[in-house]
Amino acid sequence: MKVIFSGTGSSTGTPQLFCQCDVCISKDIKNKRSRFSFILIKKNTNILVDAPFELREQLLKSEVDHIDAIWLTHPHSDHVAGIDDTRIISFKNREPLPFFAGKATIENTKIRYPYMFEKNEYLNRPFLDPVEVGVEPFLFRDISFVPIRHMHGSTEVHSFRSEDFAFLADISAVSDSEIEKIKGVKVLSVCTTTKIPHYKHMELEKVVKLIEKVSPEKAFLTHMNHTFDYEETRQLLPSFIEPAYDGLEVVV
Repeated sequence: MKVIFSGTGSSTGTPQLFCQCDVCISKDIKNKRSRFSFILIKKNTNILVDAPFELREQLLKSEVDHIDAIWLTHPHSDHVAGIDDTRIISFKNREPLPFFAGKATIENTKIRYPYMFEKNEYLNRPFLDPVEVGVEPFLFRDISFVPIRHMHGSTEVHSFRSEDFAFLADISAVSDSEIEKIKGVKVLSVCTTTKIPHYKHMELEKVVKLIEKVSPEKAFLTHMNHTFDYEETRQLLPSFIEPAYDGLEVVV
């Protein structure tokens, strides 16, 4: 199994527009972060997680040659605004693209992008085939999914575990019962947007404690805002935790 971290930035990306902070003007390519997304690959099955504004550019840079399904964690714009780019995936696949998400996320996305779920001017079928994610584990082709539910402020988010890999998207709180589902993973990725307390995001210190509680062999921080300098952050973290960067590939 392999993970390609296509985008590792927060909702505003890094550099932020019109910002002259040290990170935003940094020449280090690892400080150039597009919005959150990654690709999970097992054998010949490729799963796209989230569809940010830069999705087309991310997929081109990843050099994957197909996508078999998309998993949407929640309906915030930085995670869904690139969903129109999945039209070409559906064209290429010659069938609707399986679209895994929680009930509220599916309903929200249908309201915002109705043409993706209906017959349209291009095809006599939808582009996306919604599959509601609940609490039960399931299989898609040769990939197993254990849904992990947690909160992002007042928004419910659906992340997942797949074999020895797990990730937590935008997170402010998670129950002990959900944490139990990801214990024993070898690689864990956690969205870490801020260094200071925030009502919608678990700050860096709490994320590190969460990771230590899960105790993976390796962990990666993603969804970082412009206060995270790659090298400075790397040096501050325990040896088994690293900041991710756009284009990073990790074999699980």
